[in-house]
Amino acid sequence: MDNVDKKILSILAGNADASATEIGKAVNLSIPAVNKRIQKLRGDGIIRSFTVITDPKSIGKPVCAFILLVMKYGEGVGKFMEYIESDPDVLECYATTGEYDYLVKVCAPDVEALEEKLLLIKSQKGVVKSHTMLALAEHKFHATVL
Repeated sequence: MDNVDKKILSILAGNADASATEIGKAVNLSIPAVNKRIQKLRGDGIIRSFTVITDPKSIGKPVCAFILLVMKYGEGVGKFMEYIESDPDVLECYATTGEYDYLVKVCAPDVEALEEKLLLIKSQKGVVKSHTMLALAEHKFHATVL
């Protein structure tokens, strides 16, 4: 991956809908050359997907929380991961080091719905302990180009 690829990634991270024409002008390449580079970045697994980032307030889910979980390992973890994958209100899930095993980011329309979501998560087989933090404001979020 060279500097041109990095510039293409930066442009796409800021606007996944950027056209090959726009990108080509920014990196001084032809449209076919830009498309070829994007396809190579996708083929190499550097670009995993293109997505839309929604505004939580606009879609009626302005409440964001981070849930730290301690799990009892065994057959429950697989079922828990199935639940995590199937729940559209679970935005992210990370295995972590330290006191907690997982960090889960969820969204909800209001605090009451968040409480229901927490009770559902905590009722999953294998969940031993949880700690929830409510996000008050988002100060920085950027699509990441590593």
